[in-house]
Amino acid sequence: MLEELLSNRILGCCLVAWFSAQVTKTIIDGIRHRGWSLRTLLFGSGGMPSSHTAFVAALCTMVGMQEGFQSTAFSISFVLLFVVMTDAIGVRRETGRQGSAINLLMDWFVQENETETDNPDLKERMGHSPLEVLVGLLWGIACALIYRT
Repeated sequence: MLEELLSNRILGCCLVAWFSAQVTKTIIDGIRHRGWSLRTLLFGSGGMPSSHTAFVAALCTMVGMQEGFQSTAFSISFVLLFVVMTDAIGVRRETGRQGSAINLLMDWFVQENETETDNPDLKERMGHSPLEVLVGLLWGIACALIYRT
């Protein structure tokens, strides 16, 4: 069973797309913020490019090339890609904006009341800009086209 899993070309391509996008995101983030983070490499969300989008775009493209673009499997993977992309741009991005606003309010509250708080800041970089998602989409498609050859 493990041998079958490791020889699954579609899964392999998806993992390569995700990992290479995460590495690229870590490098870009490191250059922007003048510091490298293993946490960003392994678990980072937000940033350029969207590795979640690259992951599912590679899946969708590989399934389409292998099973056919008229197949049920392609249709399912396309719907999944659409959900991931709209979630990254919409819901998760808005969640990050809300986190930023709440962090500002908490900072103001602490200053005004001269109190200490042990509440950690909420995560602000959750989602992606449309450009980051577009680059993730192109990244995943490119990985599938390269991986397929």
